Amino acid sequence: MAKIENPRKVNLFTIEIIPIPINPFLFQKVTIPERDIQVATHGDINHDIKTGGRANYGNIMLEKLMVTDGADNYFSDWAASVNDPDIGGGLTPFDYKRIVTITELAEDGTSILNTWVCTGCWPQKINGQELDRMSAENSIESIELCVDKIVKL
Repeated sequence: MAKIENPRKVNLFTIEIIPIPINPFLFQKVTIPERDIQVATHGDINHDIKTGGRANYGNIMLEKLMVTDGADNYFSDWAASVNDPDIGGGLTPFDYKRIVTITELAEDGTSILNTWVCTGCWPQKINGQELDRMSAENSIESIELCVDKIVKL
């Protein structure tokens, strides 16, 4: 009997933050945000008519960043550009918002299955780093990015 391969069984993916002239970040897990469309209720008859309203996007959740050459400092520096307590503020949104591209790859590691382009992203939360002498997994646990808009290509 033939063995059927499921290309989504091992979810290979890359995360690129534009513009950064370095390799894609190596996260163990990514959660693509949900899209919520508000309901606008109106009507002049004896029942409500519901139509689509404003779209709202959740946050990107990135977990277990593999520490590479300075990649963990990038997110701390990026968060400081949003709000730096030492200077009492941050850059303008035009200067700190980035484009994040999440690409899901097939089992071969090169064929693209899905791509999500997330615009207006910035780090809202960086969870603390747990240091453990007995573990080789010293990594940033999770990063939460706010998103203005997502387009699935």
